[in-house]
Amino acid sequence: MRKNLLLAAGTALLSSALLLVAATGFVATTMLAYLTPLPLLILGLSHKKDCVGIAGGMASLLLFFLATPVVAIVYFVLVAGPVTLLCQRITQVNQQKENQGINGHQTSPLSGYLCTLLAAIPCFILTAVFIYCWLYQEQSVGTSLSEKADLIIENYRHALLQRNLDVKPEVGAQLLLLKDTLLNTVPAMMGIFWMTLLIINGVLARYALTRVATISLSPVKLVQIELPQSLIIIFIVSSLMAGLLSGDISLYCLNLSIILAFPILLSGLGVVHIASERTKYKRGILFAIYTAVFMSRWATFILILIGLLDHFVKIKARISKPSG
Repeated sequence: MRKNLLLAAGTALLSSALLLVAATGFVATTMLAYLTPLPLLILGLSHKKDCVGIAGGMASLLLFFLATPVVAIVYFVLVAGPVTLLCQRITQVNQQKENQGINGHQTSPLSGYLCTLLAAIPCFILTAVFIYCWLYQEQSVGTSLSEKADLIIENYRHALLQRNLDVKPEVGAQLLLLKDTLLNTVPAMMGIFWMTLLIINGVLARYALTRVATISLSPVKLVQIELPQSLIIIFIVSSLMAGLLSGDISLYCLNLSIILAFPILLSGLGVVHIASERTKYKRGILFAIYTAVFMSRWATFILILIGLLDHFVKIKARISKPSG
């Protein structure tokens, strides 16, 4: 028990220190904020899932006294709480996979469950924020986002003028276009960024545990993702409502559908992974696909459609099925 408490205390100190150092304002240290979940994930995935909650609570308390209560609350909501929940579920899912003999390219609802849980956290936060805005703000969420975007653009223009730099008309037009294009999806983009960040930290944690600590840890493979029916239904319904309704309800449904599209995108990438393994050019194909996803919204849209199609016709299962 004492050893576990010391491990939790050390993990809490390291995680909170990463955030505090990142907050010093130096460009070189800012990136450390993105690694704050890593110590907790390493602890939680190293068969110490009962300690990660204690470590997250300790880190939150440290930030409460060393930083501000707001920082502590944000850390708990975005890092400590989700990581604790995910580590517990990942451990349970890995045990169930071993009991069921699931490996290789065999699809499983268990992997889809983890993807759904990952998306459920930003969906819950999105819902809570919108409910708060509806209850306690006089203006609409869309109006509030627009005003904040206008303020950011104005501050940017003011900073250019202070440096005696002219704001060219084409630059102003590009800023307005960027505002109109991205404004309504900012909450969803923040949620997707958070999910991606957590996945990257999870990959780093697994690498550290398997290569450095030599702890056996089964990976969650994209080719194994089998999404639940409920996620697909909510995604389709929210997408339709975003197009048919207007105002804050439409804005909420739009952002909800974009967040839920992320696990569907992962499932679509799983189809690409398993299909590319049937060729001699796997690395080249995957490099091209991932580059296209980062560069083009159309590529992302196509992969989401593939993920949806896979849910209904089981593309991954058909490809991985032995011939003959």
